[in-house]
Amino acid sequence: RIRGCPECLSQPEGQSIGTTDMRKEFSMENIYHDYWEQELMYQFVTDDRCRKKAYICSPLSAQTKEDTVTNMRMARAYMFYAYKKMNLSARAPHGYLPMLLCDNVPSERALALRFGLELMEKGDVLLVCGTRISNGMRGEIARAAALRLQIIVFDEGLYLEVQKLVTQHNGDKKTVKLDRENFPMSFSNPISYLENAAMFK
Repeated sequence: RIRGCPECLSQPEGQSIGTTDMRKEFSMENIYHDYWEQELMYQFVTDDRCRKKAYICSPLSAQTKEDTVTNMRMARAYMFYAYKKMNLSARAPHGYLPMLLCDNVPSERALALRFGLELMEKGDVLLVCGTRISNGMRGEIARAAALRLQIIVFDEGLYLEVQKLVTQHNGDKKTVKLDRENFPMSFSNPISYLENAAMFK
């Protein structure tokens, strides 16, 4: 389901998101060039109605400030990957909101979480990225289950866990899909992975 794009509605419902033979392409290209974050900004100023709207579900909180900042940047990296490789218009509010709201202040954290959930409700698909599920992610998955939103998981170890969470919140586990093609979305640092892969170009 792609909102606002009649031309794209004719595509088969079960068609896989992403390009084919991705593993070969990963070994040939590093999409994270020096200006990838600047390029990412442009997806917000263009109205590409033929792209599905995706919400990035990934960890934010960490033991150190440095790791929290790293998680923010990883959220942006997942956004960029989804945009470049999966043809999705992706949103990750936790990649930016911590610059405005403090995650350690309960009222500000609640505001950020509420904004994220409302943004997710306007989307078409939830992308569960990384290899662990944080408390904030559990809330997002629960809300996605209630909305019967399509959920895509990239880490095989999380696949059954996400299905279980969806079932616990009266959702349909059939809405959960395991995407093996876009496996860098399961990495805690996709930038580093593709930088190393580019060495074999």
